Amino acid sequence: MAAQQHSAAQQAPQQQQLYPPPPPFYRLYIADADGSAERPLPPLPPPPLTGNYQQFGIADSTEVVLPPLTGRQLFQAKPDGSIDYKQQLLALHRELAANLLELLSVLVDKPSMWARQVENTSAVLRNMQHLCNLIRPVQARQTLVHTLAAELQERRQAVQELRDKVAQADTALAASAVELATAAAALRQAADEAAGVDLAANGAG
Repeated sequence: MAAQQHSAAQQAPQQQQLYPPPPPFYRLYIADADGSAERPLPPLPPPPLTGNYQQFGIADSTEVVLPPLTGRQLFQAKPDGSIDYKQQLLALHRELAANLLELLSVLVDKPSMWARQVENTSAVLRNMQHLCNLIRPVQARQTLVHTLAAELQERRQAVQELRDKVAQADTALAASAVELATAAAALRQAADEAAGVDLAANGAG
């Protein structure tokens, strides 16, 4: 037993060296306990970027810009410029299924013509993605409406639970008041009876 403890004591420093604790970075920005050294405060975070910037060598922008549709437009817009997103997405979905089946047939019968069919399928997918990008504001608005409705429902439920608790407390208080009144009446009656007995005893004496 003593040998095992001695072996464990010898292995402990080695384990501490293999897995040292992380350095206390907070000590880099505070004064020493004796006040002998004063270190500067940590630097402030950089200001938020606006406009164009580069990240890992790739140019990007903070402005939210809808990417343009590359290739031909397959969906149809109404004369006033509006788009029935549901109808057009369903139509593109059916066309996508037909193109995928056609692609399988081409791969089986005419493998050399796969590139054209892949391009047709990619065009349908690009149009579907473009329509999805167009309805992002609608999605954001509906998400906000759903979140606010859920919060409103939770608050209404909390208010209803509070009202139920208040009603239960009122009922309990009313019942307690009735019980107290009954007990007080019983005590008064007992006191009156005791007083009557005492008077009768005094009169008899």
